[in-house]
Amino acid sequence: MKKLRCAIVLVCVFVFGIAAHGDPFAVEVVEYGGLGDSPYNDPSTVLGRPTISIFDSWAGPAGADVGISMVYGTWTPDTVLSLNSGGYVTVRFDGPVYNDPLNAYGMDFIVFGNSFFPGKSGWVDADTDMAAYRINSTGGVFGSAEPLVVSVSQDGTTWYTFTSKTAGEYWPTQAFAQWDAVNGQWDPDSIADFTRPMNPDLLPISFGNLTVAEALLLYDGSAGGTAFDIGELGLDWVEYVRVEGWGNIDGFARVSADNVNPVPEPASAAVLLIGIGFFARRRLLRR
Repeated sequence: MKKLRCAIVLVCVFVFGIAAHGDPFAVEVVEYGGLGDSPYNDPSTVLGRPTISIFDSWAGPAGADVGISMVYGTWTPDTVLSLNSGGYVTVRFDGPVYNDPLNAYGMDFIVFGNSFFPGKSGWVDADTDMAAYRINSTGGVFGSAEPLVVSVSQDGTTWYTFTSKTAGEYWPTQAFAQWDAVNGQWDPDSIADFTRPMNPDLLPISFGNLTVAEALLLYDGSAGGTAFDIGELGLDWVEYVRVEGWGNIDGFARVSADNVNPVPEPASAAVLLIGIGFFARRRLLRR
């Protein structure tokens, strides 16, 4: 019976695990300090979904809306929080962010900055053709002035710090998943997945000399950002995330339960439940 109970629990995790996740983005700023100069010092800008587009007053005579992409990072005061050297911001998620080995690439949450790949042919605006605009040869980014150190906590008091990576540089935010070559614009119906981590095996040089449209294939629907695995710190879950350093932050997201390594589909799980029930009934009849 012990094995049977374990099997039932596993199936329930497969079928109902999504319900355990709350809002995918940070919902509360808990603490902050050492912020940048006004007007880039509003901590609430890091809450909710990261930026997908901004109005750029320099884009043409009358300005224009420009989509945030790997070659155009967000920069307006209402979309990004600036941290001075030694500055920090702490946010809370709506419920625990779990260390889920089934998450894509084993990652559990993502931090978004405003870095971008400098291109090889001038400034980006609303009319830039992403099917022709090429990323620099090395895949280097214009990002944070210093590493943004990321720490996590379960209670907001005891903190655990990642030493394997920092945030704010890779990967630049890519708010849209498709470039509409016919109309020369980002497809407004193809908003990228801010809860999908980038492939950790990618290297900056992989993007060198690619057009932005070609580089979209490497993003594979992800909106970018730096993803972290809390299991690396020996934790099962966290609720608070803190970023420290000199740079800019746009948002935080938990990895969606939809972005998982292969697991049984709902129909398969249902069949498995039936099978377990049949197995249990046979055991009872044998007694």
